[in-house]
Formats: sequence, structure tokens, C-alpha cells
Amino acid sequence: SNFSSAPIALPVILTAFGYHIIIPSLTTYMKHDRKHLIYTIIVGSLLSLIAYCVWQFCTLGIVPVAGKYSIETAYNSGSTIIPMLAGIIKNRWVITFAQFFAFFAIVSSFLGVSLSLSDFLTDGFKIKKSWEGKLLAVVLTFVPPLFFVLSYREGFLLALEYAGAFVAILLIFLPAAMAWTLKTPKFYSSIWGRAMLLSISAFALLIVAFVIMARYVSA
Repeated sequence: SNFSSAPIALPVILTAFGYHIIIPSLTTYMKHDRKHLIYTIIVGSLLSLIAYCVWQFCTLGIVPVAGKYSIETAYNSGSTIIPMLAGIIKNRWVITFAQFFAFFAIVSSFLGVSLSLSDFLTDGFKIKKSWEGKLLAVVLTFVPPLFFVLSYREGFLLALEYAGAFVAILLIFLPAAMAWTLKTPKFYSSIWGRAMLLSISAFALLIVAFVIMARYVSA
């Protein structure tokens, strides 16, 4: 309804599809089979994209921008879109489906991030892959975030506000910087390769700028 604000949505979109951290874990589980890894990434991305598009089509096509049961009301009250849907659609089956969708969307993201973080800590700290080592990795993965959430509950929402910037740096800027130092393939050291990497880096910095704008300019 207001395309002038569309750039502010880019960090959110980037965060929603920032699944790249799971690729090292997938590589290990698939025993470095490049063909199957590419197939998994493509199919998994398409399934997620379809689910997101259907969800957006249903919610934005039903819930108005302003009014009693609206996106604006949900945002101002700190609620999700589901109570707004319930106020408009008097059908418990539709609401139940929406609740299940939201639940599994959160759980699937949680599992992916947890698995990738656990593998990252195992590799980074060179933890042995015994049951004791796996237990230590699990403790390091879940206990610090749990303590943080219980001691500072607003911290999760605050972290989400800056998540787009973190994702842009970790998953766009750093990979481009790493590719810049590679000797092979030689494409990265060519004029077109350098131009591509510079463009990717500039896009990452632009996302960071949008996050700062959304946080401080709107305030």
C-alpha cells in the first residue's frame, strides 16, 4: 500500500531467507555430495518461498492495513496477525491452520539455527563427536540464549530489529570478502568478478543502512 517504505522491508526479507548458516551442516550430512547439496538447497528454497507467498497472499489479502482488525492494530499492540484473522474470519478451522503454520514456521527456523550453531561450536572448539561432546555442544547452544531470554525478555525483539544487519554482514559481505581473496576460480580476480563482488558488498552495506534508518529515523 506504500511502496516508498518497501526498502525498509529488505532486511526482514533477507533475515527470513537467511538460511545459509545451515549449508555447512548439510554438506557434512550429505557427505560432500555437491549434486545432492545443490538439489536440496534449490528445493528447500522453493518450498519456503511458496509457503511464504501463500501466507502473505492470504494475510494481506484478508487483513486490512488499518481498522479494528488490521495490520496496524497488530503492530501497535505487539500481537501477531492471527488474532486479526480470527476477528475477521469466524472459522475455527482456518484459525487453527494459521496457528499450526505459525508454530511450524518458528520451530523449523529454530531447529535449523540450533543445528547449525551446534555444528559450528563443535568445529570451532574442536569438540569430540562423542556423546559427551554432543552434550557439551547442546549445552553451549541452548543455555546462553535461554539465560539471556529469561533475564532480558525484550532482548529477543531488540535483536530481531538488528538481525537484518547481522545477516547482511555475515551472509553477504563476509562471503564476498572471502571470495575476493580466492585464487581460484579466476573469475573472482577478473574485472567482472571484482565488479560483482563490489556490488554484493555495496548491497550488504545498503541493507545495514536500511536497518539503521528503520530503527532511528522512524523513531
